[in-house]
Amino acid sequence: MMRIIITVLCISAFCQLHAQTGVTFRLNPFSLEQGESIIVRGNFNQWNGNDYQLTRLPGEDLYTGNFTLKVEPEDTIEYKFVLLRSDGSAYWERNPNPADQEYGNRIALIGQGGTELPVATFDLDEYFRYPVVFSQEKLQEEFVRVRRLIEEVHPALYDYTPKKALESIFDKGFKQIDGDLDFADFHVLLSRVIARIGCGHTSIWTPSDYWKIAPERLFPLKLRFLEEGTCVTGTYGQVEEVPRGSLLHTVNGIPVHEIIQTLEAGTPADGFNPSNLAVRVERDFSKKYALCYGYPEQFRVSFTAPGSDQTEEACLLPVSVEQVNSSSWKGDELSFREIEGASTGILAINTFAYYDRVDMFHAFLDSVFQVVREREIGNLILDLRGNAGGDPFCSFYLFSYLQHEPVPYFAEPYGKYTPLAEPIPLAGNHFTGNLFTLIDGYGFSTTGHFCALLKYHRIGKFVGTELGATYTCTGNVQYENLEHTRIIVGTARERRYSAAVRGMDRKRGVMPDYRVEPSPQDIAKGTDRVLEFALSLASEKNN
Repeated sequence: MMRIIITVLCISAFCQLHAQTGVTFRLNPFSLEQGESIIVRGNFNQWNGNDYQLTRLPGEDLYTGNFTLKVEPEDTIEYKFVLLRSDGSAYWERNPNPADQEYGNRIALIGQGGTELPVATFDLDEYFRYPVVFSQEKLQEEFVRVRRLIEEVHPALYDYTPKKALESIFDKGFKQIDGDLDFADFHVLLSRVIARIGCGHTSIWTPSDYWKIAPERLFPLKLRFLEEGTCVTGTYGQVEEVPRGSLLHTVNGIPVHEIIQTLEAGTPADGFNPSNLAVRVERDFSKKYALCYGYPEQFRVSFTAPGSDQTEEACLLPVSVEQVNSSSWKGDELSFREIEGASTGILAINTFAYYDRVDMFHAFLDSVFQVVREREIGNLILDLRGNAGGDPFCSFYLFSYLQHEPVPYFAEPYGKYTPLAEPIPLAGNHFTGNLFTLIDGYGFSTTGHFCALLKYHRIGKFVGTELGATYTCTGNVQYENLEHTRIIVGTARERRYSAAVRGMDRKRGVMPDYRVEPSPQDIAKGTDRVLEFALSLASEKNN
C-alpha cells in the first residue's frame, strides 16, 4: 500500500464568521502524475467542487493550501482528502477515521484563535490508479482465504473433480503466485482454479472499484455462439460497423474459437455443462476478454457478412463499461399472450427469482390459467429461455398447473422446502392440453429442477438447445468480499438440491426433443426461429 503523508497546518477562525485553513501535504514516496491534483472536500462545501486545491511548495515535497471557510468558531468540520485525476474522476480516502463509523470522515474542531491539526496520513490502496498491482504476500493471503472458505463451506466439493485432483489444482494455483501480480492476472488464475470445481453457484465477481479505473476500452460487439460459428447480434456502440448476423472469425489476429476456449476455462458451470459455459461467456464476453487479453486501443476483426461467402475486415473502436452494462436489461420477466384463432397461448417466465414476491407470482399464474381454462386454450408455449432460476416456491407452483398427477418436487426434505418433498396437489385449473417448453443454455439452478421434472414425467415437449442446468445443483450461496483485492467470492453451502427424478445424467442438462437454434440469417432479420417452430408444432396439434 502506498502512503501519502499529509500535514494539516492550520484552520483559523475570525470575525466569528469565517475560518482560514492552512494545509500541507507531505508526499513520500508518492508523486502526482501530469494533470492530477489534491483537493479537500467536506461539509463546508457540501462535499462537492474543486475549489480547495492544494499546491506544491517550490523545491519541497509539500502541498499546501490556505482557505477561507464559512464556519463559526467551536464548529466541527468533517472532510476528506481527494486525489483528482486528469480525466476529472476522483479518488477519495476510503476510511481515514475509523472512529467515525458511519462515514469515516476526518473531524476537526475549529478553535477561537485558529486550529493546528495533527499530521494526517492519506492511505492509497491499490485501486487508486490503473494498472492495479498487488503484492505476492497479499495475493497468497487472498488465495488461501478463498481455498479455506470453499473447503469449509461447499457441500459437494468433489462431485465433479476428485478430491486429490482438486487439491493438486489448488496447490499449483498457489505456486503460480510467484511475485507481484496485476489484478487481471490474479483474477484469471483464481477463476480457472474455481471453475474446476464444476459448480455454477461457486464463482467470483470483479469488484466495481476495478471497473472504475480500468481503461474504457472494451470489445464492442454482442455475440451469440451457434453451431455455424460465432454470430454478431449487435453492438454496444453507436455505429453498427459489423452487420448483425455476421460470423466472426478473428479478433486482433486470434481465432475466435481459441478466445472462447480460453474464456470458458475460467467460467464455472454445473458439471462443466457446455451449454451453460457458452452462454455465460456470451453474456460477459467483453469483460472476460478484457481481463484475459487486456484493453487494446482498437479491435481488428475479420468476419463474413450474412448472405456472403467473402471474408471482410473492420477496425472497431472500443466501448466503455457503462455502455456494456447499460445493454444488460433483458425485458419483461412475466408475460402471457394469446395467439388469436390458434388456441395457443405463450407464457414467458424469464426468472423464478421472486423470493420476496411469491404471492404476486402465484397470483399471476392463477390469472393466466384462469384465462387458459375460460378461453379453452389447448396449446401452451412456456418460454423459459434466459431463466437462470430462483425460488422453488415459485417453480413448484407452476409445476402444479402442468403435472398430470400429484408427484413430489424435491427428492428429499430440504429445510424450509420440506413440504415440496411430498406429492404436490394439482392446481384447480391445471393444464391438460399440449405443452411446448422453450429452453436454452441460460436455464440454471431451479429451472433445472423444474425442467427435469417435466422431462422425467413426460409432460410436453422441449424446443431449443440443451438446458444449462441438470436435475441437481447446489445453492444457498454465501458471499464474501476479499480484504485486499475486494473480489467477491460466492460459494454454495449447506446441501445439494435434487429434483425427484431417477436415472438422469447429473452432468448434462435437459435435452430438447426438437433441437432448434436461430441461423445467422434469422439473427440478421430478427426472426425468433425457436418460437416459430413451437408455434408450428401447436398448429399441427390443432390440425
